[in-house]
Amino acid sequence: MSKAVANEQGKVKLGNKLAFACGDIFGGGSFNIINFLFVPFLTLVVGIDISIVGIILLFTKIWDGIIDPFIGKVTDGKQPGKFGKRRYFMLIFAPLVAVGLVLLFFPWNLVTKSVPLKILFVIIVYMLYATAQSFVLIPYYSHASEMTDNYSERNKVNAVRLAFSIASSLICVVVPGMLASPEIAIKNQDGGLCYIVMAAIFGVIFMASILVTAIFSKEQIVSPAIHRKLSFKEFVKPLKLKTYRQYLGMQMCASMAMAIMSSYFYTYCDFFIRRDTYMLATQTGLGRDFPVATVAAAMMFVAQIIALPIYLRMIKAKGKRFSYIFGAGLWAVLAFGLFLLPAEPNGTAQIVDIIKDGVVTGQQVATKQGVPNWAIILFGLSLGLGIGGTVFVPHSSFGDVCDVGELYFGERTEGAFSGLSNFLNTTAQAIGLAIPSWIMGFAGYQETSYCTLQEFNQMQDIVYSQGSTTTGVVDGIYKFSIFDSSVQLVPLQQSESAQLAIRIAFTLLPIAVLVLGVYFASKFKLNSTLQRQIVEANAIQDKTTEQFATQREELLQQL
Repeated sequence: MSKAVANEQGKVKLGNKLAFACGDIFGGGSFNIINFLFVPFLTLVVGIDISIVGIILLFTKIWDGIIDPFIGKVTDGKQPGKFGKRRYFMLIFAPLVAVGLVLLFFPWNLVTKSVPLKILFVIIVYMLYATAQSFVLIPYYSHASEMTDNYSERNKVNAVRLAFSIASSLICVVVPGMLASPEIAIKNQDGGLCYIVMAAIFGVIFMASILVTAIFSKEQIVSPAIHRKLSFKEFVKPLKLKTYRQYLGMQMCASMAMAIMSSYFYTYCDFFIRRDTYMLATQTGLGRDFPVATVAAAMMFVAQIIALPIYLRMIKAKGKRFSYIFGAGLWAVLAFGLFLLPAEPNGTAQIVDIIKDGVVTGQQVATKQGVPNWAIILFGLSLGLGIGGTVFVPHSSFGDVCDVGELYFGERTEGAFSGLSNFLNTTAQAIGLAIPSWIMGFAGYQETSYCTLQEFNQMQDIVYSQGSTTTGVVDGIYKFSIFDSSVQLVPLQQSESAQLAIRIAFTLLPIAVLVLGVYFASKFKLNSTLQRQIVEANAIQDKTTEQFATQREELLQQL
């Protein structure tokens, strides 16, 4: 049985909230660095087929499935100490997160031209990173439910946490892309070294944020060590709880939809909405007049921060079920709007002079036709308002679900709940990344490829740009760059069938997932009144009486 530390009826001090929230600088930031940058990095820099990328992401989740129950068992079985049951593991594995992120974004194309070897290297380092990540996030999510058992205060704690997560996401959408991108790697002709610099900077930041939580965050609910058998039956045991299944359905659907839209946002913008601008900018190596995709993505996260107090009020007035359905509905409507947007017409992007104080200082690529920049930014802002509620409700519900689990199973095992949740949630994200990649691959999506100089010389219709013999255009489709005896071929455009696949995968697939999430939310009955009654029942010392058994049964029937 858990023991709650008295603290003004579950109040959490501001400093403690902030220390706890720092941990999700890693959770939110790393999620978006990987989601926004990893697929383009693998396909447009490392040179791995997009269909194979989907298989890689799914394969790593098999590894997650192996280690997550072990991690959950280990954290549940640890006796509380100076760093509690959970923070001890965050303290140890924080440095490994930094190392893992650098390895994850290492450009293996600099080491070998063999695609099978590059695939093998990516799988190995992704497994290492996933291990370090799980040893941090499973304890962290378990720690979230131990901060307080007060329903309202728990919502506030998770709101602060999510604000940190979204703020980190906002930074990690804008800044990493300024430090590393396929366009920057092509312009600098560094083969992707810029990604190592980016990963090292943010790896250190994430390590520091985890350490702040591990050292300074204090839990109110202290539960004794729970020793469980490591078996498949024990791993899936939380699924017996109906409330947990409903929570899990909402969380997985929100995560899958978010993974799809974040991972393929730049693909949608570059190869469809701003396809001519992307082609001219990549071909010439010039910058763009306005980074509309980056600004729109940033506004998406700004809106999520703005939406937090709105959804806190909505949850208080209407409950979490209504709030989730409202957010998911708004998100789905806007996603369909994105499907209907037209592509930028071919041949409309132009090279214009950059003039400062009446003097031409350079050139850039300007967008002259297509969907206006302000409209794309408005879509990003509005999407954030819908995403905010859809993501916040599962985040704020985990501790409440653990309370129900304690009543149902007779013991508090956040590690078991967190381990299974992390595994299924990351699996949902992997599926959300894999299915679009297979759809696009089937439709003929072209990725970056590498060949020898001899193979390159056998190609026809080579047009050298600006009199250079190290860079140019092949067949009007690829931008080539020669590095010693290796040649990099970067696609400038995608076929019409691939563009349609990008639109379908980016917009219609998330809508289908969100409809499923709304279904799960419609079944979710846990509210503030029930949660308070469940916490009071869990606090009863003698649970062998008939009165407790009756009370327990009545509460569970209401769910």
